[in-house]
Amino acid sequence: MQDIKSKWQAFYIDHIEQASKEIFGHIEKMIVATLIISAGAHVSSTDPAILLFGYLRHSLVGRGVELFGIILLTLNFLDGLYKLSKLKWHIAYQVLMAICYVALSVRLVQLILAFRGE
Repeated sequence: MQDIKSKWQAFYIDHIEQASKEIFGHIEKMIVATLIISAGAHVSSTDPAILLFGYLRHSLVGRGVELFGIILLTLNFLDGLYKLSKLKWHIAYQVLMAICYVALSVRLVQLILAFRGE
């Protein structure tokens, strides 16, 4: 029984631990970026109750926040592509992962905006 446990721990440390840290790190960064994008979209689409120093237009600030979130999301996407390219995986799998990342990002923004509904 101890032999099975030690084999499992060795397998986990060698193969699963680093991959799960990378996956959850990218998901965490993607969620933060999509929250920033949806916050900017919300500010630019409605007239919020918070007054921004009286000088800044809400739509302008909202677009700037959206742009910042898009830049963060793009950097996270490019980092993921770079890390995928270092692996010896087939190019079709890498393209599939990229498409899933973009689709999931767009869907997260839509869901966050839907939860914030009027």
